[in-house]
Amino acid sequence: MISKSNFGQIIRFIVGCAMVAFSIGFTTSALAQEQDTERRFWPPNYRPAAAASPATPSSSRPARYKRTGPQLPKEAIPTAVEKDNIVGITIWRLRASEEADKQLAQSNGKGEDTARILVVRKGKKSNFTPERVEASTAFMSGQMLRLSIEIPRTGYLYVLDREQYEDGSMSEPYLIYPIDPTKDDNKVDAGRVIEIPNGTDEPFFEVQPLKSDNPKLQVAEVLTVLVSPTPLPGLPKPVRDDQGNYEPLQLPNADVEKWEKLWGTQVEQLELEGGAGQFYTRSEQAAGADKKKRLTQADPLPQTLFRVAAKPGKPLLVKLPLKIAK
Repeated sequence: MISKSNFGQIIRFIVGCAMVAFSIGFTTSALAQEQDTERRFWPPNYRPAAAASPATPSSSRPARYKRTGPQLPKEAIPTAVEKDNIVGITIWRLRASEEADKQLAQSNGKGEDTARILVVRKGKKSNFTPERVEASTAFMSGQMLRLSIEIPRTGYLYVLDREQYEDGSMSEPYLIYPIDPTKDDNKVDAGRVIEIPNGTDEPFFEVQPLKSDNPKLQVAEVLTVLVSPTPLPGLPKPVRDDQGNYEPLQLPNADVEKWEKLWGTQVEQLELEGGAGQFYTRSEQAAGADKKKRLTQADPLPQTLFRVAAKPGKPLLVKLPLKIAK
């Protein structure tokens, strides 16, 4: 028979064991969650290894991503295509270069690796420094932006643009990449970096309304990034103005709605921790300018990742709203 004193000792022992078990379970759960949010979502073997060099001190530092939206349900992406169903996008905000940029780059271990972009406006040449921003950034009218897109699969890349207004309505859709679907090389190979715009005369987009007299208040510029295994058929032919510049290529609403209905699916969005504010590197610039060049494992990863729950063989469709500050 158990005495009262022994019974109390047993109860205390059981309670102690339960607390330990709860503590272990909680720690394990927290650790699993931490590991899940910190693991490398970008395919680790996707980029080639970098050549051994003392000039890449940050190459051994693991990159971590944080979720900025709902997590995809478990097994939403088939295992066979998990490493192919990712779209990496980096938004670059351009600002006038300053002497302090070089010192800041050196303090971050980049030094002369930082690249600048030459912009010609009203006949005046100026150097601009592109810096990374998170996708949630609100942009001011007049700011200049660039995009870098990297996809670990082969296909054809299209980028659509629509204005979104305060009442929830949208403008007509326009194709901003490729500018000329009949001539431009919009085929993407695994590892190729596509920069938009990819011209040298005006290497940026300026945040401004399509129509200055529009009575509706614009709240976002909604970009739709589409990667199709085959070229999209039936796209309208581009039109040039009197100066030979391409006019915005308007797409039929019915076509865009059909693509969204066929290929729209769940998407998980993540941001590179500590990436915002980093400068454009020469290796990123070279990879964007030359389709034969590739970024390596030592180079910065895409700032924003989209994991797309698309079935094998289906296009990837991602929407990226760029917020407009009031």
